[in-house]
Amino acid sequence: MTDNLGNKAIKGTIWATIDRMGTMGLQFIVNLILARLLLPADFGAIEMIMIFILVSQVFIDGGFGSALIQRKDSDQTDFSTIFYWNLGVGLALYGIIYISAPLIAQFYALPILSDVLRVLGLLLVTNSIISIQTTRLQKVLAFRQLAVINISATFLGGILALYMAYAGYGVWSLVALMLSSGALRIIMFYFVTRWLPSLTFSIASFKRLFSFGGYLLCANLLQTACQNIQGLIIGKRFSASQLGYYSQASKLNSIAGYTLPQIIVQVMYPVYSQIQDERERLIATMLMNFRVIAFAIFPLLFTLILIAQPLIDTLYGGIWAPCVPYFRILCVGSIFTCLTNINYYAVAAVGKSRQLFLWSFYKWGMMFTLLIVAMYFGMTALMWAIVASNFNIFMVNAFLSRRWVGLSLKALLMTVMPIGALATILLALLWLPGIFGIHINWIILTVAYLSLYLALAQALRFKAMRETIEVVRRLRSR
Repeated sequence: MTDNLGNKAIKGTIWATIDRMGTMGLQFIVNLILARLLLPADFGAIEMIMIFILVSQVFIDGGFGSALIQRKDSDQTDFSTIFYWNLGVGLALYGIIYISAPLIAQFYALPILSDVLRVLGLLLVTNSIISIQTTRLQKVLAFRQLAVINISATFLGGILALYMAYAGYGVWSLVALMLSSGALRIIMFYFVTRWLPSLTFSIASFKRLFSFGGYLLCANLLQTACQNIQGLIIGKRFSASQLGYYSQASKLNSIAGYTLPQIIVQVMYPVYSQIQDERERLIATMLMNFRVIAFAIFPLLFTLILIAQPLIDTLYGGIWAPCVPYFRILCVGSIFTCLTNINYYAVAAVGKSRQLFLWSFYKWGMMFTLLIVAMYFGMTALMWAIVASNFNIFMVNAFLSRRWVGLSLKALLMTVMPIGALATILLALLWLPGIFGIHINWIILTVAYLSLYLALAQALRFKAMRETIEVVRRLRSR
């Protein structure tokens, strides 16, 4: 059974990587082209209203997706019950957003936001239909089907968005990008899985799943609201253009700091759930995940900090230069973000969703406080407030993991600190030429940093390097 689970995890990692990298690559290319066709204010306008969409989306899933994965005996009745619940909540929330749209536009003093939000709100309906389909495939580690659906929908949606941007539709091309991808996923899910819900809604099933998922709903609600509230603050306190700069910096940063680590976490959560009763094995698996993610992501983040200015100029053009300092600061925060979800999902896997919920009040309350205070000191202070919050969230999740899983903070830090120290020292060394006015091509800097990192990791015999190579070897063999 252990070998079978391991094989499924490996296959899941392969296809989750293909899914994430393929989708991310397509989104990145589309975003690069759109950044040269649209204005920063167009991106800012979308970011202003996304908090309302994202918070509503949390209500749709309600933590039930995680509950269905966490329970080992979920059946067709469970999936059908939550499907109808999600759809009903999605329709209700869309109605609220439709009615509230003029008031939100008035809050920002941008009349166009009313129509944009009313159309973009349809995402809640499409996502409510998709949610259970995604959960079903994730539970059985069927990431191949997910990869096919997500990559295809992203590609076709991107084509439509680029056509509309070239035709001069402005912000509406960004709306079309999201809506068309969601609608296409609905169609593709049916033809790939042939799954339809049964004509049943079980109150008993709902109550059983809500006992776990209800706490995750509240925890995720607070998390989503606070993680996206900076868009509301920047849009109201500063301007749509400043929000556009922040949005572009955040998107580029999230590729390394969130999307890539999430590939592993996405696959490992079902695995954590299946070995939740084997604590030594669970902790060993978590530590290996920490080492592999840190080894792969830390040098990437530090390289991005090093070459941020020429990289953004090359990718997006000079008009986006103001986002460079934001990007560098956000990369610092991602040092903590890339690791924090391992602890979070391990605690969820052992059934402690109530504890995650209760501690979320502190985590996200602290973030909200930091952002409110920092906004009076300018955009740079706001970015550093995000970093401080990321560190605080990491420490809280580590504490919860120590309490409920048994992984000590000391063991966690001893696992990742050597990797972080090496990455930091190399950044300092390669930053020195720029301080003294010696300019080195950013491609040469990138090659130099990564080459030195790998050479020194090999010389120091990092366990993380051997494990990462083994993971890559096993993936290639598949």
